[in-house]
Amino acid sequence: MQTVEKWASRSDAWTPEDDQRLADLVLNHISNGSTQLKAFEEAASLLGRTPAACGYRWNGVVRKDYRSEIEKAKEARKHSSQASAPTTPETAANTNHAVQATSESIKDVIDFLQTYDAQYHKLRAYLTQIEQENEVLASRVEALEEQLSTQQTPLEQTVSPEQLEEDSRTLFAIMERARKLLNDGGGNHSDT
Repeated sequence: MQTVEKWASRSDAWTPEDDQRLADLVLNHISNGSTQLKAFEEAASLLGRTPAACGYRWNGVVRKDYRSEIEKAKEARKHSSQASAPTTPETAANTNHAVQATSESIKDVIDFLQTYDAQYHKLRAYLTQIEQENEVLASRVEALEEQLSTQQTPLEQTVSPEQLEEDSRTLFAIMERARKLLNDGGGNHSDT
């Protein structure tokens, strides 16, 4: 009993209106496809508390009283891709906050895509440069291979075996004539 009086006298105690606002915000976020964490952040700014305090209050006290409403909010999220038109000033403020959050999210996505696009173009330019270098190196290798093949032509490739045999016969015939000429010429020198 003393604990209840202690809580009731505290200046930062949760009022039933605070609990109702917290519940409305969380249920709205659930039905709109947002997260409870975002609801706690929004509730913190509206109720003058921390997001952790709002989360603790929701999970420890308020949530159990709104089980059927939570299920309905989840069903509404499934059946509707967009929230219905606001009917109260409080839900209108929540919708404006959601629009601002969506706008910020879109800006984040745009920034990410612009960064991604810049990196893509940078990598594409680098790839083009590498492809050009590869072409230059490939043509250089081809030229060097051609130069090597013309400088080191094997003997078998330039002279056929038949040609080699014919050249050998011709050489032996020349050598035989030279021997005969030497023999004939050597005898003449000795006579004179």
